[in-house]
Amino acid sequence: MYVRRSNMEDIPAMMDLYAQARVFMRENGNPNQWDENYPSRELLEKDIAFGNSYIVEDDEKNLAATFAFIKGEDPTYYGIENGAWLNHEPYGTIHRLAGNPSCHGIASGCIGWCKSQIGNLRADTHEDNKIMQHLLEKNGFVRCGIIHLANGAPRIAYQFAGDSTNYRGSNEQSQQNYDPQTPDQSWSVREVPSGGRGFGIASMVLGIISLVLFFSFVNIPLAILAIIFGIIQLTRKAPKGMAISGIVMGISSLFLLVIFWTCMFVSAARTESTDNSTYYYEGSENDDASGDYYDGLYEGYQQGYKDGYYDGYYGYTPDEEFYGHTPDDSFYGYLPNDDSYNFHGKNGIYY
Repeated sequence: MYVRRSNMEDIPAMMDLYAQARVFMRENGNPNQWDENYPSRELLEKDIAFGNSYIVEDDEKNLAATFAFIKGEDPTYYGIENGAWLNHEPYGTIHRLAGNPSCHGIASGCIGWCKSQIGNLRADTHEDNKIMQHLLEKNGFVRCGIIHLANGAPRIAYQFAGDSTNYRGSNEQSQQNYDPQTPDQSWSVREVPSGGRGFGIASMVLGIISLVLFFSFVNIPLAILAIIFGIIQLTRKAPKGMAISGIVMGISSLFLLVIFWTCMFVSAARTESTDNSTYYYEGSENDDASGDYYDGLYEGYQQGYKDGYYDGYYGYTPDEEFYGHTPDDSFYGYLPNDDSYNFHGKNGIYY
């Protein structure tokens, strides 16, 4: 048997194995621990992206088991009731263990491999999962108390602390029965060397930076590198989640760059067009030359009135003052300057 990190291509087979595990649980008195949607595809993808998902294969590459193995603090283990943890040293956690029932001893083999990675382990299981409780206790785990999941559901908490004699808790018998020198498994699990996650990490980091700087042309080389490193990671036998994320973010940042600068150019063009129209309008209405022209024309008319060219409704006085014509309430009056005669049209009489 061989153990390796899972990848996205393994998910369909993993979900089939989890479906078989749910049926096995229901048939053995544990119908409530996992519902029909657990574990979800999104959860498996997250495990793979962070490098926490593993599968076990036989020599013919048939899937025998899958599980999540996580080193570090588990938030659900911060509080514990009706007991206490054996220690507070760094630990690893086993979650979502499912094995093919036809592979005898597969679950113990997975637990044995986890022990080889770190000597301090924690796990939890449902109160109805008698098979898992027996399995953990057979492999040297001690029942420590009750923890609660994020949704508030209670679980029985277990811890394995290697060959330490500093054990606390009510289940001392399981520790006494465990011999670390002769683990109860009929086969060994070896990890298949796989490529590292360096290109995947680089792709994701560059993708994030390019997405933040999408409005800048610096984004272009960053996005291209994110895509290239992501493609390289996809060709390796290694976790691919971060590579996929980097590629998606790199491509998205390039699309955002094009959209951003297209909007900027369109906005600038519209602003320039508006400015030109405003200048022409204002020039026609308020230009100084136009104002002088209209003002001069108006003043010319005023001067014409002053000079006698336009007097009242009608009136005409030549510069040589040959005659004067002044309308009043009469029809008209005509007085030559030399006083040779007078004419008043009101009575039609010359005098």
